[in-house]
Amino acid sequence: MNLKRIIFPVIIAFAVAAPAASDSPVYIERIEFKGIKNVDKYEIVRNSRAKVSEKGIIIDINSLKEVMNGSVMINNYDVDVENNTLIITVTEKYPLFMVLKVEKNISIPCLVDENRNVLESGRFFKTDMPIIIAEKEFFDNEKNNFYFKSLFDSLSWLLREKGDFAGELSEIEIRENMDLRIKLKSRKTGFIVKNDLKGFIKIEKSAAYLDAVNTYPEMLDLRDKRVLIGQ
Repeated sequence: MNLKRIIFPVIIAFAVAAPAASDSPVYIERIEFKGIKNVDKYEIVRNSRAKVSEKGIIIDINSLKEVMNGSVMINNYDVDVENNTLIITVTEKYPLFMVLKVEKNISIPCLVDENRNVLESGRFFKTDMPIIIAEKEFFDNEKNNFYFKSLFDSLSWLLREKGDFAGELSEIEIRENMDLRIKLKSRKTGFIVKNDLKGFIKIEKSAAYLDAVNTYPEMLDLRDKRVLIGQ
């Protein structure tokens, strides 16, 4: 039986007694998450070993809390049961960024917060931000704090004010000269801009034009008023 299909529908036709919120296995009709941005709710339910039975969904609250406590993305949470619904309210650590630190022949994925604190390394996490590629030495150098603060601030602003465009950002590579090479989803063009908000706005307008004419060069250099096209 498909657990995803059963856990999250708005209405489930199970008749079960209303459980009390306790640190023990409980039967519930459905599970509702609140406050989710980047956390994978299906992974949380799966790792807490929830099961479907004839009585409904059975989940061990202690096991659920262990999973929540172990998530590097979660700041705090609350678990409650109301009207046969397990309500999990989450406050995430947000925003979070995936940084790929490159050093010689090895690349290490790192999940970092807005202050560049590494929360976990060695695995990829899905976030609502593009992947950032940077030389390890450059990323780890404290002298570059302002550079990354500027980049993170621009991305956070875009997510708040231009969510559709922010969702198109796929990859940001920090080049040797500290400019950015940015890729959008489903487009081959690389956009070269300076590390500021104006650069991202230029990309938004340029991408809209390329989509309109259905033409995608290999590179667009948007650092100056002139646009340099590389085929």
